[in-house]
Amino acid sequence: MNRQVHGVGSLLLVFGALIVALVSVFRESAAMGVVYLVIILVSLPTIVYAFCSKCPCEGNRCGHVLPGLFKQLLPKRDHPDYTRLDLAGLLLPFLALIAFPQWWLWKTAALFALFWVLLVIGVVEIRRCVCPDCTNKSCPICSDSV
Repeated sequence: MNRQVHGVGSLLLVFGALIVALVSVFRESAAMGVVYLVIILVSLPTIVYAFCSKCPCEGNRCGHVLPGLFKQLLPKRDHPDYTRLDLAGLLLPFLALIAFPQWWLWKTAALFALFWVLLVIGVVEIRRCVCPDCTNKSCPICSDSV
């Protein structure tokens, strides 16, 4: 199967997990739901800027498609190597997306389980089906860069 299909599918799974988390938070607190929505709206572009904007894969070479299209709207970053700041720009927002809703997810076992199933399947899909054919040799996840 085409890695772009896997890339879009994996992102849909991750977005599905975020939607489950957002619903879970909003069910308990509208104010905290808005806070989490802001975290999502800030974190996703931050991840794309910190990580995707340095990736040489563009157009039909981008396995995730949507971040590849979105990064074209962001300032170009020429230096191909990822710095600690770039990695922090990936990890900290990702951790915020995962950690923030856990209190509310934990209150409903089905939502907690659904969130983690969607997230884990999405990440495994990225790692097993999108990463292996990626041409971003500067990526710290890329097996050729290690």
